[in-house]
Amino acid sequence: MSDGQEKQEQRQALQKRVALKEDGYYSNCTMVEMTPFDIAILFGKVRPVRDANGQGSLVEMYDRQVYLSHLQARALYEALGRSLNALSERARQIQTGGTGGEGVGGERVGNGGQHGS
Repeated sequence: MSDGQEKQEQRQALQKRVALKEDGYYSNCTMVEMTPFDIAILFGKVRPVRDANGQGSLVEMYDRQVYLSHLQARALYEALGRSLNALSERARQIQTGGTGGEGVGGERVGNGGQHGS
């Protein structure tokens, strides 16, 4: 077996072990922070609250944070762009009576630290 085939088999074995540690998290607001070394995306929710006087307001509560290298952030940016463009195209096809593909596709961002999808 060549060295290239062995590395390919190792990558395939790693891909099979990807699993979510928890249920999904819904976020309706995000904040982005940058350093020269990485990018952090904070995910949160805007929630209504009332103070002691009963006055209502909206508060942003950030519960999750993800750190990405600049390379991984670029891959995420490109994957989100492709996904949003495909979704917009599908919506246009529905509005004009055309037929698009079934369902909405997903895309994995990153590849074991390598750029790509």
